[in-house]
Amino acid sequence: MDIVELRTPTAIVRHGRGRLIVLRPGTDGERVLDVPVTDLLKVRLNRRADDAVVIEIYLRYPTPVLTGVPADRTPLPVLIAEHDVPAATEIVDRINDQILTSQRIDVAAPDLNPPAPAWGKAGPTRADVDRAVRRMAPRRDAKSAIAALHRYVTVDEYVLETAIAVAHPPAGSGPGLLAATTGRLLFISIGTDSRYAHELPIPAVLWARTTEGAASAPGEIGSIRGETGIDVHDGNMTLHFTGADRADTERVTCAVNFAVRRDSADGAAGPADPGVSQLYSEWELLVERHSLGMVDDTQFQRYGRGILRSLPDGN
Repeated sequence: MDIVELRTPTAIVRHGRGRLIVLRPGTDGERVLDVPVTDLLKVRLNRRADDAVVIEIYLRYPTPVLTGVPADRTPLPVLIAEHDVPAATEIVDRINDQILTSQRIDVAAPDLNPPAPAWGKAGPTRADVDRAVRRMAPRRDAKSAIAALHRYVTVDEYVLETAIAVAHPPAGSGPGLLAATTGRLLFISIGTDSRYAHELPIPAVLWARTTEGAASAPGEIGSIRGETGIDVHDGNMTLHFTGADRADTERVTCAVNFAVRRDSADGAAGPADPGVSQLYSEWELLVERHSLGMVDDTQFQRYGRGILRSLPDGN
């Protein structure tokens, strides 16, 4: 990045090559500030009560080190003349753009094109199914349902997340494998009883949400504490599933809402929001960091809600 400079009556502001430098005017060029842009929180123009215009430089750390000496205040004000406001606006915008760029996490957008199945002696296997299942808490009795999911997924849909859950009528009754794809919500039963599968097209879903406790039966007050469930609403009825693992349940809930908003954005009159796939990538990165212990449960819930709220609503 080229170096740009703004000379004011009280200081020289220089930005370029990843650094912000503030010098006092004069032959010696005393450095008031010399920091990398990554140490900055923000820079803004402000008009003080005395009508003077200043560039306020906010540093990221409470006690920033300026020229080797801890500073006792932030922001650092740089007084500018009225006629310097247009040039100051440009350099402030340029610095803030670089601050945002340095803070942005570049995550490769996922390829949501359904992968071709690989055929073996046990039947077809899909890479997206394997990837979702690996993130799920393992259950030995889920093998048959996982094998069925490999067969049930169509060539037009991509499997996002899976979880072991207990279905409640009318979605079914008993344990099974719950799978969120880009096109459907699938529930494949597990157990020795008669096998069945339930599906709900994503275009019919309005929302999904995580609930605390199982659904209350008629005559019951409250719900079972400590259990996490999923409610899926289609505008007419709400399907309820009780999750076996909290992290799996939250991932499926997020995946269903992602699929709903993706479908809504893709079907809108205007162009689809280009950030949808990027946001899902950030969700996958958050999940991975949570599984590695880099993000605690409180941060996981807060950041997860933030990603979900950033998804387009299709309006």
